[in-house]
Amino acid sequence: MKVYSAKYDAAYSDESNSLTANLLKYPEIAKKVIELYPRYTTTYLLEKLGFGASEKVLGDNSFEWKSMGRYRQKQTLAAGLTLAADGALAIGAAISFDVHDNTDGNVCMINKNDIIKVGGSQYHVTAVTAGTSTEDHATVAAVCLQAHANDAVIGAEDDVVAVIGNAFGEGSAGADVGEGYSYPETRKNYVTISRKKLVIDATDLTDITWVEHNGHRLWFFTKEQQTESQFMYDLEVMRWFGKSSMSGNITTAGGAQTQGANLPVIGDGILEQIKGANTLTYGSTGAVDAALSEDIMLEFIGNLSLNAENATGNEYVVFTGTQGKIQFHKAMKDLLIKDGAGAASILVDKFGQDVAVGANYSTYQALGNKITLAHCPVFDDPNVAPAPGYANDAAVGAGFKGQVMSGVMVFLDMGTSQGVANIELIAKGAEGTNRNWVKKYVPGMINPYDSKSMLAANGDDKFECHWLTQSGIIVRNPLSCGILRPVDVVI
Repeated sequence: MKVYSAKYDAAYSDESNSLTANLLKYPEIAKKVIELYPRYTTTYLLEKLGFGASEKVLGDNSFEWKSMGRYRQKQTLAAGLTLAADGALAIGAAISFDVHDNTDGNVCMINKNDIIKVGGSQYHVTAVTAGTSTEDHATVAAVCLQAHANDAVIGAEDDVVAVIGNAFGEGSAGADVGEGYSYPETRKNYVTISRKKLVIDATDLTDITWVEHNGHRLWFFTKEQQTESQFMYDLEVMRWFGKSSMSGNITTAGGAQTQGANLPVIGDGILEQIKGANTLTYGSTGAVDAALSEDIMLEFIGNLSLNAENATGNEYVVFTGTQGKIQFHKAMKDLLIKDGAGAASILVDKFGQDVAVGANYSTYQALGNKITLAHCPVFDDPNVAPAPGYANDAAVGAGFKGQVMSGVMVFLDMGTSQGVANIELIAKGAEGTNRNWVKKYVPGMINPYDSKSMLAANGDDKFECHWLTQSGIIVRNPLSCGILRPVDVVI
């Protein structure tokens, strides 16, 4: 792709070479034009891969999707209860447990005939009595499958009660319906309306930019190109750092929900959607430099694989700033070229010759999974999030002072499940209308695409260009994503 500047003249009013006119006719051009803006890593990747969420945006600008977690929710012994055998317990002896569900209050997901494991012992459930309004736990009656010595400790409060299967006798009547079914979790986010406006008068009219690719040659105004670049950068920042404005902003009156009058609808960005999933830190306070190691990344990939749909075969794109790239390079270099004593083991024997050394480390594979580094220039922007940051900026080096996100590494699961991508852009639209990217011109006395027209929207000696997008980002399974950050950085 070739981009260069030129001067505008009346011949350019021919729409056949106008980038704007051709974008309307051939929307696929947008996927190439996006390459003009390499700073917008997330938008670039999602547009390039063709990810566009199919979820329907509702009337309140929200969209929902289902995310399946573990098939059984966590069960624990009720608070305040310590179980110890009162005398020896033989195989088949009756015993009872008070159990509550940490997720669903007093809803117990243990059923009759389940095999449960508490500590190192197993039991067969004979009956389950649900909790009541005055008792926030269920009572599980069971028989011992293992003998217990006198006064042996069986379990303590908040110990996990694991369901490891079930067992029935011959001629059994069938399983109870019970509460053993886990529904997918419903997640919700919102699309955000973002806008930009540009005014081009006679001074700006003479400067245009040509874009050449694959034998095609298209033009648009230089100021338009620069403003569009700024708008796309704003969208990129929003898609990373946005936080929903809807919490506490909905009131109900007469059965109808009303949005707060003073706040626009804002959806969560990537960081807000994944920040509670998996987080690990590296470095020590005031000494972030040279602190990342291959061991830390290995441990983090292991944590991610625990929550991914498949433990292996996952591919993560790691978005990071320049400091994160430096740390990754050092970790990979230490892994590959250090000897057992920690000293560099490179040997150069080309005496008197020019020697080229070094490597670009961009991919790391471990535990059957793969990560690929992607530079995210937004994280290097000192004007995005200047505080809170490192406890000691000097530890990062003068070149990175104030750039609090530069060393953060965001692991995103960019894979697909049953043909559906884990991370996608979503936009408001229906019946052929797509508000992912709306661009319109309002001509005044200047009409760059029809200089002979006798019609104008106003009498101003200029024309306007307006951009609008009503879009959001969806992370279907945030548990398979995570953030590896310097210890002094708070997100």
